Amino acid sequence: MEQRKQFLIFLKKLLVFGSPMLLLVASYFVFDPFHVVRNYEAYPDNYLESYNRNRISTQVFLNNNAEQDYKSFVFGSSKSSVFYTEDWAKYIGDPNPYHFDASNEIISGIASKIDFIDQQGNDIKNALVIFDGETFNSTIDTANSIIHIQDYNWSGQHPFLYQLVFFKAFFKDMYFVKFFDKLIFKKYRAYMYGAFENKHMLYTPVNNDFIFQGYIDQLKEDSLAYYNRDLFYKRSEEETTASAGIKPYQVNYLNNMKAIFDKHGTKYKIVFGPNYDQKLVNPEDLAIVNKIFGNANVYDFTGQNELTNPLPNYYEIYHYKPTVARKVLEEIYQ
Repeated sequence: MEQRKQFLIFLKKLLVFGSPMLLLVASYFVFDPFHVVRNYEAYPDNYLESYNRNRISTQVFLNNNAEQDYKSFVFGSSKSSVFYTEDWAKYIGDPNPYHFDASNEIISGIASKIDFIDQQGNDIKNALVIFDGETFNSTIDTANSIIHIQDYNWSGQHPFLYQLVFFKAFFKDMYFVKFFDKLIFKKYRAYMYGAFENKHMLYTPVNNDFIFQGYIDQLKEDSLAYYNRDLFYKRSEEETTASAGIKPYQVNYLNNMKAIFDKHGTKYKIVFGPNYDQKLVNPEDLAIVNKIFGNANVYDFTGQNELTNPLPNYYEIYHYKPTVARKVLEEIYQ
């Protein structure tokens, strides 16, 4: 009886002192801070780093594919976001393309998405694939962060292990404190940097375009003040070339993409985008891509040129503007 009494006392104390942690754990599942516990028809349009773009792009596709039966797809990182589906549709005769992008997208993500779409039974008639300096960055392949982790629907990762990454992130670096601060007071504070970004982003329904609305609003308000901020570093006057990036295992991803495109008779365009750093794509990488996809389907806009030279062609050092994307589309479809 004494042991039972002592155990009950211990249990009560455990519940009293452990209840805050239990409530905190429960709050994760109730509030679903990263929007991964449950599926959503639409996603919030702010605080970019809170949400995994792979998750959004995959779920929006699954939500709408049965009805829309998508046949044309844009692939790439957030740099591809300015290739709006509405603009691309004018060149391909398909009014309803889908933007299947992800943050810091890498070649394994692009290839796996294409394979996933094929497995869903979609007829892939058109594909626009945007490469950038991070596409063949092998370190991102193993980056299990809440921003870079690939969606379990097509990555092969067990759903439990996928969910565990986000659950652990909720407690890391006091993320939950920042989350509830933002939730209650609706304000962005400097100490939240790294957990949230005070940027206004839009996610369009059905076509899943990703729009830098905050940048657009700031430019409309005062473009001179916008470009007078410390957003850009000074680029070298001498043209430089990027290091070779394509690894042997990544060639397999490229070959798999080509095989699926051949299966569907896909009309595809592979674009090395006009990035701010003005580094020329490495000739070895370009040769590999040309050999697999054919020179007539590969377009190189890297280096110093009429698209990369003007500062106003960029929102900041990572993203060029929709006007640049429209010029690219005009050139590759002429």
